[in-house]
Amino acid sequence: MSTIFTAEKYKKPRRSERLLDFTIRDFSGGWNVVDNDLNMKTKYAKLLQNLQLGEDGSIEVRQGTKLFASLEGLTTGSVNCWYYNGHIIVVGEDGVVIKIDALGNPDILFDQSFAENLPGSPDPWGETTFASFAEFNGELIICNGVNKPLIINQSMVCTYLNDPAVGTNAFTPIAKYVIAHDRYLVMAGNVDNPDRLYISSTDTSGVFVGDAGPNDAVNVDLGSRVPQGSSKIKGLGRFRDKIMIAFENAILVGTLGTFAEADHVPTFDDVIEEHGALSHRVLATIGEDMLFADHVGVSSSNKALFTGSVRSERLSQLIDPEIQKDVSKFTSTKELENRTFSIYNSLQQSYMLFIPNEGNAKQQTETRCFVYRRIRALNIDAWFEFNNWNWTSSCVSALKRVFFTKGTDVFILGDEQDPVYKDRQGTEEMFDDSTAFSDYTGWSPVVSATDSGVPIPFTWELPWSDNQQRFNTKASRYINLDTDGNERFDVKMFVDNLYEDRSDLGETFIDSTVFDDELGWDVDVLNPTLSMTFVGGDGPGYGSDEYGHYMGGGRPTRHEGLYAWTTKYKLFKLRLEGDAKGPLKFISITLAYHPGSVRR
Repeated sequence: MSTIFTAEKYKKPRRSERLLDFTIRDFSGGWNVVDNDLNMKTKYAKLLQNLQLGEDGSIEVRQGTKLFASLEGLTTGSVNCWYYNGHIIVVGEDGVVIKIDALGNPDILFDQSFAENLPGSPDPWGETTFASFAEFNGELIICNGVNKPLIINQSMVCTYLNDPAVGTNAFTPIAKYVIAHDRYLVMAGNVDNPDRLYISSTDTSGVFVGDAGPNDAVNVDLGSRVPQGSSKIKGLGRFRDKIMIAFENAILVGTLGTFAEADHVPTFDDVIEEHGALSHRVLATIGEDMLFADHVGVSSSNKALFTGSVRSERLSQLIDPEIQKDVSKFTSTKELENRTFSIYNSLQQSYMLFIPNEGNAKQQTETRCFVYRRIRALNIDAWFEFNNWNWTSSCVSALKRVFFTKGTDVFILGDEQDPVYKDRQGTEEMFDDSTAFSDYTGWSPVVSATDSGVPIPFTWELPWSDNQQRFNTKASRYINLDTDGNERFDVKMFVDNLYEDRSDLGETFIDSTVFDDELGWDVDVLNPTLSMTFVGGDGPGYGSDEYGHYMGGGRPTRHEGLYAWTTKYKLFKLRLEGDAKGPLKFISITLAYHPGSVRR
């Protein structure tokens, strides 16, 4: 018996007429480079540059920076800074110490002429590549590892740290690191005794071993207590009632203020192995935690709930490869110690770790900033990256404003109450068409400080997604975005693992030639299937922009209109990018599609 096959029986499966949609609004995962983006949830981002997770759960462009003070003519460049007694204190590369008042007016605190007027006419500080600070008994102590420490009193007078009873600093150690803990000033980082801890006499900052009594100061050599790695002290930190001594591959946990009769006998009864520090400047005490970075990533020290012992946990597992990528470019541990630093932004509740993108300072073009924001009450626990910055140091004022230094300039970071929407406002400006150079630097000097600044480039790339139907095709139809702000941005969609343009032969030389194999420089060129320009929900839309802005400004997202977004896919990836010169916040992304069969 034969079977009759008809064309009707084997006709092409029809796609469903049902229009489905899904909305992406959970972005709480932040930046994730460890997991494969074919398996990641959409709450994570493969790239999250110059964007941060807001308190309301949205993704928003970071704040920009504007010039606060210029130190031109006072120093050759900045090394480190600290906020003290209503002033920003800056240590220069030439050993000059400068104070900057609340209005941004700089003045020299200590240089050769100041040193010559001190008793005995001591030498000034020489060239320095590092500086650390500590406040003790209301005064500020500064160390650089090369010269004797300095002290600034509340009258803003700077002199050498000394024994106040006799006025000598003969026994004051030369140290690189300084910290105030409990009732003691603690120093370390002496080049001749790299494992030695110098602990002052109780309640004094200038009395050390060798000074006249009463004196309970003590020196402690810690090398024999380090279980592995170098015994050279890399930094000092504090965590509640404990002092933390950081080495390359271990952290000693100590307690000060324990005595045997009249002798001060500090105890070091605990050690955290396989955790160390890149630098003294990457340690930050934040409430119930102390955060620090080593060659692997960022960790946190906290106390166990029941035993009270100090424990450590890794916080940066999702972005460790990116941190390691920049750390691996350094061949000198000294350069790592001098040029990596961190700051805690209290207003954003964010730990900000800065690592230069090159081990050679002369080749450095950027200081990458790895940002960790954690607000437990709001379930915020995420990483993101701030780039297009090249800072040398940072400090936080009494009002919790963040300041950065670069060369002879000091900048202030914007915040929600005093927003800054462009970078380096006051020192660089854009072209007439509101663009900057390809490396996002601008012209200098500026014509108008208020109209100056360069755009903040941002990129947000989500993982691949299959709408929970991996085999089935989907016919994309519409896209809708909920946003705040008035900036333009591009939305790009990639489908079915087609990401880079394979036909691109690379970038040519300046003279338009290529290599002998007829290929150019390997520069990734993306190949999106769809691309469209939009404008934030507060933007006026096509034909309504004010004079001087781009005509139109992109498709407005402030209304519920549908924008055609047509293609066919099994997998898709979204990438949002742009150059912000104003506020912009992403609240949700919605895609509408027709479900199909397993066949394309």
